Amino acid sequence: MHTPIGKGEAVAAWILHPDYRTPPVPTAGVPPGPWRHPDGGQIMNGAYERRHSERQVEIVTVWYGYALSHWLGPRMPRFASPMVSPWNPVLAQGLTVEPGSPAPYRDESWCDRWIAEALLYGRKPYGAFTLPADDALRWFAKSGGTGLVYQARADGDRIRVVAGTAESYAQLFDLDALIADYLEALPPELAEPEAAALDLHRCHSPALHYILSEDAEIRFARAPLSVRGLTLGYPPCETAARIAVEAQS
Repeated sequence: MHTPIGKGEAVAAWILHPDYRTPPVPTAGVPPGPWRHPDGGQIMNGAYERRHSERQVEIVTVWYGYALSHWLGPRMPRFASPMVSPWNPVLAQGLTVEPGSPAPYRDESWCDRWIAEALLYGRKPYGAFTLPADDALRWFAKSGGTGLVYQARADGDRIRVVAGTAESYAQLFDLDALIADYLEALPPELAEPEAAALDLHRCHSPALHYILSEDAEIRFARAPLSVRGLTLGYPPCETAARIAVEAQS
């Protein structure tokens, strides 16, 4: 799974899915990683997908030839959203496939800064970040008029913020398509509870349900995986794969 491609695999070709979240390539100081396009050998950079069958899809995020995430899961072809991307978990968590791979951003707080900016620009519906007080205050000023709701608390000389949109899940996402995909992608005993949980969230919003409610963060931590993944803007294909793995453990 984590080796460079182009070694004669009998699967479909990689297809690039352009995404404005893709980090810019470095201008100097970082040698390219090993991932190359099979045709021509160009350095891979972006989110790529290839089908293994009608039901299975492989997705990799690559920055300047370095794989940052790489997984295989069920195809979920009906659902799509501009708030959902394979880059969201990667950039929010600082993921890499190989230990020691260079990070796309140099600031030690870059994940927190990325989450803060992604929330402002509607690239994910919910997230938590910690920034120096001055930076957090600037974020508060920018968030006015965005529809974001947040809770903030001091954490030493920094401020921790949990923020999310006030729009309902039904306004944000095509839940009918997502539920249909889950019901097709997973066995009934796994899919039906997740589908029911998504259906119950239609009139809720990430802000009102998981920020302003009592014990909001505990409630979020206990939510079904399908709801947590969607609330964070993570790909449902990856979430469905996690559900299947956890059911077997």
